[in-house]
Amino acid sequence: MPNRVFIACIITFLLTSCSLFETDNTEPPAPLVELKETFTPTVIWSQSTGRGSRDFKLMPALSQGRVVTSSIKGVVSAFEIDTGKLLWEQNTRLPLSSGVGIGAGQIVVGSRNGILAALSKKDGHLAWRVQLSSEVIAAPQIEANIVVVRTVDGKVYALNVHSGAKIWVYERDIPILSLWGNSSLVISQDWVVAGLDNGKLAVLKLQTGKLLWEANVAIPHGRSELERLVDIDAKPIVSDGVVYITSYQGRTVAGDLYSSKLLWERDISSYAGLAVDNDSVYISDAHSHVWAVSRASGVSLWKQTKLQARGITAPVIVGNYLAVGDIEGYVHWMRKDNGEFVARYRTGSKSVNVPPLAVDEQRILVYTSRGELQLLRLSGK
Repeated sequence: MPNRVFIACIITFLLTSCSLFETDNTEPPAPLVELKETFTPTVIWSQSTGRGSRDFKLMPALSQGRVVTSSIKGVVSAFEIDTGKLLWEQNTRLPLSSGVGIGAGQIVVGSRNGILAALSKKDGHLAWRVQLSSEVIAAPQIEANIVVVRTVDGKVYALNVHSGAKIWVYERDIPILSLWGNSSLVISQDWVVAGLDNGKLAVLKLQTGKLLWEANVAIPHGRSELERLVDIDAKPIVSDGVVYITSYQGRTVAGDLYSSKLLWERDISSYAGLAVDNDSVYISDAHSHVWAVSRASGVSLWKQTKLQARGITAPVIVGNYLAVGDIEGYVHWMRKDNGEFVARYRTGSKSVNVPPLAVDEQRILVYTSRGELQLLRLSGK
């Protein structure tokens, strides 16, 4: 495990423009292009949540008119979405490393020392904490009074959301070499969808952990360990019984949730993620290009290449637009139908390394690596 973590950290440095050497040959972010703004982004409110992180994707969560954040200093905070008013704040005294899971009246977060903690959604008081086998860096997911969570040693845990009692554990071997990160789990009806570090997609029974099927999304190729590195770090999306998933140095695929039947595949590599609407799948690839492909067939509809090497997040759908964050703290909006830029806003000097959260067709929440939480609204010109 220590060797794997060490190697993974080196790869992360390479991917995020950090260098261990004096000469940095990393491709610089593409310069910003001129655009004719269709909308003007306006800050409705801004709040500091303590301290964010470039190393951990501390994804906030929305629930019933509030947004909940976690920070690496252990602070969990709940804010009113419309006003930014702080509703409550709780210091867990844990080195938190995961985003937030919300469900069944609980808020669940994970830490670098493998502790999973549940807090009351109402006021933030600690409900329980459980020691797991290793670090938790993907947001827990909650459904039917069960919380499911990944750990970096390749295990998937299911626990009772009210007590923390373990229900089942699913385990798969992990490769020696992988990206630093874990794909968040997805719960769809009675099934748990897990993208694994070995490039496989697994579908498990929520109540028992029984494996329904497992399939390769990415297959290693090449001679060196770096060339053969494959990983699924992006969160799968399940819609109408179809799983959409993308992988690093692998494929983007659509498959039947219940049978593993492959519906279509594309050679598009990504560790950021994707978004899906009624007609299209939108992908932020490993070069920070944004693709739109047909949801039915995977055929390309358009490709936006002008964010090259800007380390963009997965896209989020906001009405008729897509929004992505980047490593220089910018949020970019583009049209869903052709990828044309329509607006841009800089949140500050720190990166935006988690996807914005769409509140409605006009508003998004942006969480920066500095720990700043901002509500932005698009105002027509």
